[in-house]
Amino acid sequence: MEKILNYLTDKYHGCLKYWWLLLVLGIIMLLLGAMIFIFPMLSYITMSMLFGVSILISGIFYIVMSSTKTLKGRGWLFIAGLVELLFGIFLTLWPAVSAMILPYILGFWLLFKGFTLVGIGADMSDVKGSGWGWSILWALAMIICAFIIIIYPIVFGMEAVIIWVGVSCLVAGLSLASFAINLRKGIK
Repeated sequence: MEKILNYLTDKYHGCLKYWWLLLVLGIIMLLLGAMIFIFPMLSYITMSMLFGVSILISGIFYIVMSSTKTLKGRGWLFIAGLVELLFGIFLTLWPAVSAMILPYILGFWLLFKGFTLVGIGADMSDVKGSGWGWSILWALAMIICAFIIIIYPIVFGMEAVIIWVGVSCLVAGLSLASFAINLRKGIK
């Protein structure tokens, strides 16, 4: 156990104090996924706004976490946060345009989020956390779904986008919350 704690301290020293950000982000993603299924007939404009705010907050959280000087790979975390921040701003400021290209935006966001979650799953593996294999498996499924949405945006209407995005948000939320809990366990 001491070896794991030393490894955590070395690799994730700065990130450990921000474990709660990942948990909050995971809860936000879970709530967003649940809301998508509870209110499936939301308009594309409302969906654009909800995703815009969620993606914007996600980007801010990643940027805050990347500010830790001792965190390895913080540059990638900063880039991930910056990309999500820009997507969130775009979706929030121009909802009518976003509604027209929503399948593409969501497809690329899901693709990006899937790759980010593969990295988080790998980090969970590094800290000997539980569930890292499932996180990577679900992230790969998210990447496949993203490619399908990007390639066939017209075939997949609003209902399919709602289902894929809702499931993806739930998976992302569970993965982030699981990683946060594993980081928190490493602090004690």
